[in-house]
Order: sequence, then structure tokens, then C-alpha cells
Amino acid sequence: MLAKQFLKQRNVAFEDILLESNPAAKSYIIERLGRSAKVPVIEIGDRMFSLNPFDPNRLTAELAMDASVSTESGN
Repeated sequence: MLAKQFLKQRNVAFEDILLESNPAAKSYIIERLGRSAKVPVIEIGDRMFSLNPFDPNRLTAELAMDASVSTESGN
């Protein structure tokens, strides 16, 4: 929930996928990471990582690496 709230506050578009109801998404994560991961799992461009526990500084840094993502605060 913290990651979603963080992204919403900064007007960053994202797709929320529930792994419990989407086995294909779960398989995709395992294939990409080589293991299952705790949620949230974030994919930005060609990078995928688990963000558990939530770390706003890491997410900010990861978003900054992708020029197509705007991280302006919506406040």
C-alpha cells in the first residue's frame, strides 16, 4: 500500500496487478528474478525489484533512472 500511495502522490502512472488472481504475472516475476519475491515488486523499464520493506528513497532513485517517468509531487 505504501508504494501505491507514494506513486499516486507523485502522479506516476502504474499498473496494480494482484498476484493471487494472476498466476501468469507471478510466473513472470519468478522468471525475471529467478525466484519468487515479496510484494510489492516494481518493474521500471527493464529493471525489476522487490521493494519489501518499502523504501521511498530507493523508489525515488529507481524512478529517476527512467527519463520517461515524472516524479513531480502532486501536492
